[in-house]
Amino acid sequence: MRDYPRRRLLAATGTALTGAVAGCTGSDGNGDGNGEENGNSDRDAAASDPDSGADGTLLGTISLENLDDETHTIDAIVEFGDGPEHWSTHELTGDSGVELERNWPSDPGDFRVMFRLDGGEPTQVTPAELGDSSCVNVFALVDRNGELKILSDTDGGPCGDGDAAVDDATE
Repeated sequence: MRDYPRRRLLAATGTALTGAVAGCTGSDGNGDGNGEENGNSDRDAAASDPDSGADGTLLGTISLENLDDETHTIDAIVEFGDGPEHWSTHELTGDSGVELERNWPSDPGDFRVMFRLDGGEPTQVTPAELGDSSCVNVFALVDRNGELKILSDTDGGPCGDGDAAVDDATE
């Protein structure tokens, strides 16, 4: 487990809040607010677009961070194809985090990552929802209000020359 200085935690919170506001102002009213749409989804569009990267994205690191003062439990599930490649449950005390052991395929592919906060409804993300890059690191962040935010980063870890950092992530 890595300890993050207060400045980095504040930067991550700012990134999450900026992404949350951008998501609110960028909605066309067809979604339910959790990244799912009624009708055609970004995933369907990515499947029909050969340049979308949906069949060629490398899943880098997955980090879980809890910025809330309360303890929260996060389930993390990584699926390639029809079944889970990774499934773990992490209890994170206030202001703590963990990087998951990378035991999923190290080749580019089509994947889904699901997170469930405190036994609630799962939140799912796919390469198309994470920006369709050739490699992506994923951050599940419990903000100071106890809400789950999913962020991504295309640098660091397996996706770049250095360690992936929460304050470099975008929603």
